[in-house]
Amino acid sequence: MKAPLSVLTFALFAPLAMAHGPTPQKIDESVVIAAPPAAVWAVVGDFAGIAKWNPAIKASSADRGNEAGSTRTLTLPTGTVTEQLDDYDAAAMSMNYRSGNADPAVLPVSSYSGRLTVKAEGNGSKLMWQARGYRADTGNDPAAGMDDESAVKALRALMRPGLDAVRTQIEAYGKP
Repeated sequence: MKAPLSVLTFALFAPLAMAHGPTPQKIDESVVIAAPPAAVWAVVGDFAGIAKWNPAIKASSADRGNEAGSTRTLTLPTGTVTEQLDDYDAAAMSMNYRSGNADPAVLPVSSYSGRLTVKAEGNGSKLMWQARGYRADTGNDPAAGMDDESAVKALRALMRPGLDAVRTQIEAYGKP
């Protein structure tokens, strides 16, 4: 007796479906700022200068400034993280970067990428920060604190305070 093709297909591919790893988590944050895009970019457009406007980051530096391939070191309350600049476009007011070393004790992610963009929005600007990341424990049963929820929470805790601080800095004090 021959088995139907669908049974054979299931038998061959079901183990692969059960063995998949984590899926990337998506975090999209933004803020509308009552200022021209150039004024917002003047604050956020320096790859090395993120600690100047993001209170979640204690210190930051980059080895080659805004040049693609530049590596920046972020000092967080729990330790340091490195990121690499993949693309920087001042005219489009956008930069893309990705994680370098990610110590799960510092940030519970195994890898992530980010994009920071400023666009015109009405009479002001929209500052958008997108991140895509994988949890620190990439196994099928992640440990507590190393799961998808923890990765999203940690990345959002880096992003949201910065966006809010930029808006406050520019709108309340009227300066980039």
